[in-house]
Amino acid sequence: MGRPSTVSQSPARLPWRVFPWWFLRLYRRPWVFLGTLLVMPLVAVCLWLYAANERLWRGREEQDLLIAARLASRLIEDELTQTRKIEEAIAARPAFLDAIRRHDRTTLVAYLQILLDLTPMIEHAFVRDAHGNLLAQVSADGAGNNHLTTPTGDPGNPHPAWHQPISGVYLRDQASGEKVVGVSSPIRHGQADLGTVQVQYRLHELSRWLEKVRVEPLGFLYVVDHRGLLVAHPFQLLPGQPKDVSRWAPVATDASAHGQIVRFTQGLPRRPWTAAVVSLESYGWRVVAQQPDAAMLKPFRQLVASFLLLVVLLAGFISLLLLRWAHLHHATLRLLAQQAHLLKLSEQRRSQAAIRRAQQEHNT
Repeated sequence: MGRPSTVSQSPARLPWRVFPWWFLRLYRRPWVFLGTLLVMPLVAVCLWLYAANERLWRGREEQDLLIAARLASRLIEDELTQTRKIEEAIAARPAFLDAIRRHDRTTLVAYLQILLDLTPMIEHAFVRDAHGNLLAQVSADGAGNNHLTTPTGDPGNPHPAWHQPISGVYLRDQASGEKVVGVSSPIRHGQADLGTVQVQYRLHELSRWLEKVRVEPLGFLYVVDHRGLLVAHPFQLLPGQPKDVSRWAPVATDASAHGQIVRFTQGLPRRPWTAAVVSLESYGWRVVAQQPDAAMLKPFRQLVASFLLLVVLLAGFISLLLLRWAHLHHATLRLLAQQAHLLKLSEQRRSQAAIRRAQQEHNT
């Protein structure tokens, strides 16, 4: 009877490795293991979170600039429109129209004084006939009410300033160098054009309107007319010729009543700025709200710095725990290596003893 056949049963082999070779190699090096699988992914996630939240913060600040610019433009437009409505209401009075036809200066001055009383922010009002001749004028300080002195027209326009509903900035007179803005309304009776009534705003009056709108922490607002001349600016109210700012990046950008965001650099040294530009389409003016990026992102970066300090403190505590873990891990691997070495020596001795025993049996 033959010897029964034996089937060697080998342990089942998986079609794939449970741990890839590189993972086991990293596991034998604790610091490389921790840096690759823990520190690097954590740093990548933190950088991504910082970039994403900075973008969200910047978008919110840009919306705040847009809201400030729209609010300022609405404020300016409402004030100028209200002034025009008062002018039109006075110009529609029959007695005022009759005084225009008769060139009754006394009656015109009385009505212009009513206009000044209703709108205390203006400082000068006057009436012209259809040919542009000055008929009457009134000043808030009373100077020149009894004598006709022709106000300076807009030197940068081929037509006088009184032809435009809202003029650009121009000099009231060359002697004082004071810059003003005119608001005009036509005087009509039926289809006949009898002339215009106009008031003048000093630029500091427009600046007072803008003071109601704050751009925190270091932002500001300014206004530019349809020719690119500076109407109101918190840091440039010196007497003299109006400043041409048409080459400034926010002014040179196309904008609408809804607003446009512009990013640019200016100053020495060059610093990045963000501006919101809103156009007063009915007048051609522009309102710009701008702020340096450093000031705009300062609260966000302070918040990030606070979190970073907290993370550093937590990382220090976790590093102590990981250092302890790495020490234990290293000790465990060293013990396993010693046991593996001892096992290997034991197997070698057992093999050598089996070989000697086999040779002795063969000799006997």
